[in-house]
Amino acid sequence: MADTSPQRPARTLVLIDASGFIFRAYHAIPPLSTSKGVPTNAVLGFTRMLLKALRELPHSHVAIAFDKDSRVERQKIDPTYKANREATPPDLLPQFEHIRRVVDVLNLRVVEASGWEADDVIGTLARRGREAGFDIKVVTGDKDFVQIVQDGVRLFDPMNDRITDTAAVKERLGIEPRQMRDYLALIGDAVDNVAKVPGIGPKTATELLTQFGDVETLLSRLDEVKKPKIREALGAHRESLLRARQLVTFNTELPLDVALDDLVWREPDARRARDLFTELEFFALLRDLPQEEAPQVAPLVTTTTFVTTEDEVKALADAVRVAGDVTLIPAFEGMPFAAALVGMGVSLPEGATRYVPLRHQQLGVAQVRPEAFVSAMKPVLEDAAIKKGGHDLKALTLLLATEGIALRGGQDDVELLSYLLNPSRREHALPDLARERLRAELPALPAVTEGRKGRALADHAPDEVGAAYAVRADAARRMAPELWRELEAANLASLARSMELPLLPILAKMERRGVKLDVPELALISARVDSEVTAREKACHAAAGHEFNVGSNPQLAQVLYEEKKLPILKRGKTGPSTDQEVLEKLADEHGSELARAIIEYRSLSKLKSTYLDTLPSLVARDGRIHTTYHQAATATGRLSSSDPNLQNIPVRTEVGREIRRAFVAEPGHQLVSADYSQVELRLLAHIAEDPVLIDAFLHDEDIHSRTAAEVFGVTPAQVDREQRRVAKMVNFGIAYGLSPHGLSTRLGISQESARDVIERYFTRYAGIRRYLLETVEKARKVGYVETLYGRRRLMGDLHSKNRGVAQAAERAAINMPIQGTAADLMKMAMLAVEDALRQEGLRTTLLLQVHDELLFEAPDAEVEAVKALAARCMSSVAQLKVPLKVDVGAGRSWADAH
Repeated sequence: MADTSPQRPARTLVLIDASGFIFRAYHAIPPLSTSKGVPTNAVLGFTRMLLKALRELPHSHVAIAFDKDSRVERQKIDPTYKANREATPPDLLPQFEHIRRVVDVLNLRVVEASGWEADDVIGTLARRGREAGFDIKVVTGDKDFVQIVQDGVRLFDPMNDRITDTAAVKERLGIEPRQMRDYLALIGDAVDNVAKVPGIGPKTATELLTQFGDVETLLSRLDEVKKPKIREALGAHRESLLRARQLVTFNTELPLDVALDDLVWREPDARRARDLFTELEFFALLRDLPQEEAPQVAPLVTTTTFVTTEDEVKALADAVRVAGDVTLIPAFEGMPFAAALVGMGVSLPEGATRYVPLRHQQLGVAQVRPEAFVSAMKPVLEDAAIKKGGHDLKALTLLLATEGIALRGGQDDVELLSYLLNPSRREHALPDLARERLRAELPALPAVTEGRKGRALADHAPDEVGAAYAVRADAARRMAPELWRELEAANLASLARSMELPLLPILAKMERRGVKLDVPELALISARVDSEVTAREKACHAAAGHEFNVGSNPQLAQVLYEEKKLPILKRGKTGPSTDQEVLEKLADEHGSELARAIIEYRSLSKLKSTYLDTLPSLVARDGRIHTTYHQAATATGRLSSSDPNLQNIPVRTEVGREIRRAFVAEPGHQLVSADYSQVELRLLAHIAEDPVLIDAFLHDEDIHSRTAAEVFGVTPAQVDREQRRVAKMVNFGIAYGLSPHGLSTRLGISQESARDVIERYFTRYAGIRRYLLETVEKARKVGYVETLYGRRRLMGDLHSKNRGVAQAAERAAINMPIQGTAADLMKMAMLAVEDALRQEGLRTTLLLQVHDELLFEAPDAEVEAVKALAARCMSSVAQLKVPLKVDVGAGRSWADAH
């Protein structure tokens, strides 16, 4: 890592509290694992804080302190010291080794003393450093370190960006830093099992120290303590108070076997740091490492040729035709469906790289006219026999479509190929893939393309950006063969070739077409909903008994917990939690009208802000909304959408239906909706091979009534609404690992009743129980689960020692074969309907894919034909043990089509 400090003072010693960091990081970051199941949340948080401290604090000398058999010496004073501490969490234990490895590759000097805590080590080094004339900065979030603060010794908390000096201590605590050990002795520390003086809290402790200065003086002048109870408590607990002060006082006289000169800052080992961060999948942190420190990495390219004349672009087209293979990375900014192609990075199989500038704005810059580029390149780019590669070929397809080029032959989309190998990976960005697979750092792109403010891409000269795009093309070309080999070995190559890659141009076409939005109608809906939001806000005020800011979590917490005296179920960083889960429990289990009113208010407000207020601003010049579909985003293979996210518009609420009413067809057209009916339940029946569930679907029964009849031992005709509601909840929840606790919470019944319902369900649906058990057990053995079509999801977290993480992995393992297969069926259906529309010469276009639904825009004359075509194609994409049922409808708006 390059020197990231703002300056390098001659005598500044930074002391880092490793032990404190580790536990703070573990609890601050949710459970996190690599794709191989290695837990890393504490390692990641620790590393982030470490790098932040080194980046922001000037330093000439650095040491990092760890605990080492740290309870031994203090337990000689009090055997119960820290005796009530819980054992180290099982998923934290293996992370200590990786934390040590991080410290090692960053070349930090570790200092520790057997029998003592990191606090004592740092206290000793701080004393020695200050005596030697160093400016001392202690990196910690532990309040106990306040006791060593003085002139020349300050604390830095990287998690809260807070510096603590003597003035800050006085302001926050009302005491001098030297009084901190007395303060801690008086109030005690339940976490470390340090006894307090009964009746003394922070306020009283501050008052006593302000009057007497320290514990010894206080005990020698007890008769001056005004409050009898406090005076008596101090007298009765004199020995435990003095013992407590011994326990909380740092030993600053340890005989450490290290000289201050040994702590001189050394540059990290960038190559080893890169290897370790790649292994731990800390791809974002790799950006902090220098590009030049990579002795084992050969440069991807030496020279990029700039194509600036019509003859040169014609020669490029000829070279592509001869090679039969080309990799392309476009230079653009903005949304691909509406962006201008600024230039093109190109890589050919022999390793030659080129950059074709097209729309750079500087006067006098040699570049190819877009028309000449299209004339020369259109034949080869539209030739399906010539293989195309890149990263995000859908974006490339959209950009070229704007130029009048229909890209064909897309095969080597390294983003998509990487995703298929590991769909649980957080991202598949090209720089990350290059670091991991090529051990290479790609040159930085202009600031504007990285999401920061800067010049527009077109305002950069070609020689400023061209090589970066050409190198990216070369990187994508180099890694594609390895990705294909891994796909072949995992039996995933056919999924890529037959499903994912053919879907790319269809999604690009859908994004380019968009869907028409009736903005005036949406404004009317927004006005109506605005009135409802106001009414819900008044309902919240009525339930509270007075007005308050419903959008303020602190004010809501005050009303719920201080005024209404409701139980605090969970705490966050800023106090008692008021999140959705907590509110639902307060409403369901504690009957809180206010909590229920807040849930309704938030739901409506979110819909209004997310859709009603936002959608009009996303309408393009053609009057249509152009969402962006993501193929490489979800762990199950489902498509997701953004800008806007159309997947999250509620289907069954009145407001959701109203929002859909604003999505309309062009004049002379209708929207046609084709929606799979209960597709995941049908897949559960097929995959689990459960005879009862299969029989219900074969006879086209009301599946929830049939389940209720089976569970409650009545005939379907005798099933009442409540029994059907219970059965529906179980049916839809069972594929997500529904537990008795989850069912009891959702239905408002006891856990015993919920457990009984689930047990009766499994008694009647024995095939489903078998599926759940066998799926998890197999996943533990092979390390993954897969869909009927071979799509995989790695399941390393099944082996986590953290029970919560392992249980979440079990639920994911149960759900993935079902939800993932549903995603596969939907993609197969999209391919089938698009092919059928083309073969039948229809002008109907596929507009949207949302959950289990496809939405088309059809000329009035084609509506009935399209309804039949969609139902036929979607129901016949797979032959299951139960029929695939498709509900179709049509209307002028999306709501009317349902």
